[in-house]
Amino acid sequence: MSDEGDDRTAKWLVGDRLSCVLHIGDGAVAYRLAEQGHEVVVAGDDVTHRRHPEIQYVRTQGERLPFSARVFDAVIVPEVRDAPLALAEYARVLRTGGLLSTVSHRHDDSIPWLRKLREIIGARDNAHPSTDTFTASGLFHQPETTEAGSWQRLDLPALMKFAAERRHPSVPESALSQVRDLFESYGAQTGSLQLRTETTSLRARVDKSSMVEVDETSEIMLLDFR
Repeated sequence: MSDEGDDRTAKWLVGDRLSCVLHIGDGAVAYRLAEQGHEVVVAGDDVTHRRHPEIQYVRTQGERLPFSARVFDAVIVPEVRDAPLALAEYARVLRTGGLLSTVSHRHDDSIPWLRKLREIIGARDNAHPSTDTFTASGLFHQPETTEAGSWQRLDLPALMKFAAERRHPSVPESALSQVRDLFESYGAQTGSLQLRTETTSLRARVDKSSMVEVDETSEIMLLDFR
């Protein structure tokens, strides 16, 4: 997807106004939102270092979130699972009318260069989200869905950015040097590589009508790796 398409997707996930966003796990959407002016917190048990200067980082343990109730306008997760505790925690930290959102990208793995890139950066496509997971919990309203498909032409700078944004946290940044070699092997003659992307995005508003909230504020550990 183009930069413009990625920007549209990020905006759709959080709505039409500047928001306070919790992004579970590090990822490209968090960077897009920060660049759009949203206040972004990245949380996860695999948060190991600061990767964006405008984002706050919180190391968590398990599915419980160390935040007060009703502090975020949107929560974005890489995968919506039917885990009762996780869904309850997302609903708890959302403000009334807040959004739980997820986005999945599928790329054509029949393309040899893409298979090689995955080996380098450790990235895999996440499964398409299920709308049933949102509604079955009773904590969220019926979700909205949007889908888009696009072709993207990646020159070397665009490929490096694509790889950097999707690099798994367990893969060292030094591995990105191999991406240049990959481009020389597959894209040097034409000056670019073609990438087909299918994007599915879901969002659902929290339903707090049946929730009994006990606000137990936990200590939040913000990680500053400067």
